Order: sequence, then structure tokens, then C-alpha cells
Amino acid sequence: MPKQTAIKYLSNPAAKALGVYTFTNFFGKGVAFLLLPYFTNVLSKEDMGNITLFSGATLFLIPFISMGVLQSTSVEYFKLEKKDFSNFFTSSLLLPVGVFILSLIVFYFGREILIEKYKFPASFIWVIPVVTFLSFISQHAVNMIRNEENKKLFLLVVLGRLFLEIGLAVVLISALKMAWQGRITGIAISFAAMGVYAFYFFVKRNYLFGQINKQYIKDELLFSIPVVIMQFSTFCMNYSDSFFLSRFTNDNNAEVGVYGIACIFASIIVTLCSALLQYILPKTYQLLSAPVINYNSIRKHFLAYIGIMTAGLLVLLVFVPLAYKFIINKNYLPGINYYYLLCIGYYFWTIAYLFFSFLLYYKQKRKIIWLSLAFACISLTSNYFFIKNMQSTGAAISVFCSYFIILIITLFFTRKQMHFLFQKN
Repeated sequence: MPKQTAIKYLSNPAAKALGVYTFTNFFGKGVAFLLLPYFTNVLSKEDMGNITLFSGATLFLIPFISMGVLQSTSVEYFKLEKKDFSNFFTSSLLLPVGVFILSLIVFYFGREILIEKYKFPASFIWVIPVVTFLSFISQHAVNMIRNEENKKLFLLVVLGRLFLEIGLAVVLISALKMAWQGRITGIAISFAAMGVYAFYFFVKRNYLFGQINKQYIKDELLFSIPVVIMQFSTFCMNYSDSFFLSRFTNDNNAEVGVYGIACIFASIIVTLCSALLQYILPKTYQLLSAPVINYNSIRKHFLAYIGIMTAGLLVLLVFVPLAYKFIINKNYLPGINYYYLLCIGYYFWTIAYLFFSFLLYYKQKRKIIWLSLAFACISLTSNYFFIKNMQSTGAAISVFCSYFIILIITLFFTRKQMHFLFQKN
């Protein structure tokens, strides 16, 4: 009987879709993780520190450039008629373009602070805004392909960009000896190529060049405020620790490099989260938009997500230390001391974000704003105190403690939206 049940489940179209989206995202990230031994052996700790800061800076900027468009578009796709959606899609893109131009100006005038205080290379001043905007456009295209439930194209686009990025990085680092510059150049070129394809995709699907609607822009601007605050809060929780560590150490970001590798391993659990949510959130939004809401189906998706995430955590806690022992350059071995706390802390966040997604769907702006601000304050205060006094060890303790507090707060404030999880029907 269990075997028949498993076969029946795996033959279900929804299970197949979940499998494709999960495999594509997780395998794509997995390739990058498998290349960590290569990067840690050909790049210095200072190189890895620069790459960690670059990644953190782009993730800091992405919520301001995206302006909530990624979230609102996934919601409106299932609500609006085709023509109205084209008008919405075109109108909503004006906000990210405007913020991108503004970010170039802000980074230019703030370049001295970034270079002196956080040891940014000069090229970061213009590369970070450009790559962040291209990353937003790429993710926008991937989300639309996912919303169309075009699994083959999703697989091709996501993995194609990743292999281009990794292939270029290996060539530029090994053949041209470009060190950290080669890694970032590979990222930039791959996102530029994806940006060109995204433009073609948007035009071909008639998403782009609809009529500009001022009301859509106004509504999007209002919707973006809580989303931007929430995403900024996410940056504070996930990446501000690296910037604090850079600020309170004086070793050309070598300590940031060691800590960054520990964060990369710990973030495998976040990668699994993102892969699952690529399917679960659009499906949940679709179910919530139906005339009769099937809460039983939503509950099954939620419980499956929590179960898979918990199993993933246990696997990572067992096997990643083996990677540290046998694969990674020994210069990065001290990072294992931070890994366990980081991984469990990130797990707390993946569960909290699932519940938080309901507030996004129902656009409970006031609650999102106040919770996001509270999360940012908890994270920044914790990071400042622990990192200033304990550096990398303090950063790991801070991540664990702050995420646990955030999970408890999230569960409390979403208890009304989550009532169906505890009902039989």
C-alpha cells in the first residue's frame, strides 16, 4: 500500500511540477556549491571576502530596485485579464528603472565611504547597481515562465544562465588569472545575456509595451513600500553580518572570506527553501484566488514544505562537516565553528518566511511594515553587539538568536491567517 501511494503521488502533475522546479533550482545552486573546492583553492581568503561583499551589496540593493514588482506581478498574473496584465506589467517596470538610475547616482556620490570604510574595490561602485538591475530582470523573466507553468523552458533558462556564469568564471580565473574579478565578470556577463533574453521573452509574450496606467503605478508604489521594507529587513537579517564583520576587522576581508564560506554552506537550506517556494507560493496564490478556496490543499502544501525543510536541515548538519574535512581548502576550516549555528538559524527563517507570505498575498501593509522594521532592528542590534565583541563567532550566535526570535514573532502575528492548518476541513 505505501508503495502504491508513493507511485500515485509521483505520477500526480502537481508532484511532477514541484519536482521540476525544486530540482532545477536546487541543482543549479548545487553546481555552484560543488565548485567551492575549486574556488577555495584558486582564490585567496581576501578574494572570497570581496566576492562575499559583492553578493551582499547586490542583495541589499535588489529590494529597492525591484520595488515589490516581483511579488505583485506573481499575484496579479492570476487575477487580471491578458490585456490588463500587459498594461500592469509595463507600468510596473517604470519604478525599477527609475530606482536603478537613482542607485547609480547614490553609489557614485557615496563611493568614498564604501571604499574607505568597507574596503570596496572601485569597480564595485558601478558594477553592483548594473548587475543588481540585470538580476532583477532575469528573476522577473524566470517568475513569469514559472507562472506559465512552462517547466522545460524554466529548466533551460535557469540552468543555462548558471552554466554560462560558472563556465566564464573558471576560464577567467584559471586562464586569465583574474582572481575575484573573474568570478564577478562571469556573473555580470551571464546576467547581461539573460537580460537580453528576458526582453525578447517579454515582447514575444506581449507582456511589454502595454499602455502605461498611472493608477497601476500609484498602486504599485503603495504596495512596494511594505515589500521594500520587508526585503530590506531580509538583507539586515541575512547579509548585514558580513558588513559588520568587514567593519570590525582589519585583514582586507580575509575573515569575511572564511565566514562567507560558512554562510554559503549554511545557505543551502535557503536554496532548498527558494526551490520549493518557486512552486508552492504561486500554487498557494492560485488556490487563494479561486472562487472557492481549497484550504485542505493549501495545508498539504504547507506541511509538505515544513517536512522537506526539516529533513533537509538534518542532512546538511550531517554531511557538510564532511565537505569541510575532505574537500574545502584547510584555510577555511575555522568556518565549521560557525556553520552549525548559521544553518539552524537560516532554517528558522525559511519556516518564518512561509507564514509571512500570507501577509503579502492579503497585502496587510501595516503589519508587514511594523514586523519588517522590528526584524531589521533585532538583527542589526544583535549583529552590532555580538560581532563587535566576538567577531565571527558572535556573528553566528547573532544569526541563530535573531532568527529564532523572528520565527516566534512571525508565528504569533500570522496565527489568524494560519488557522486552516489546524482544522480538519
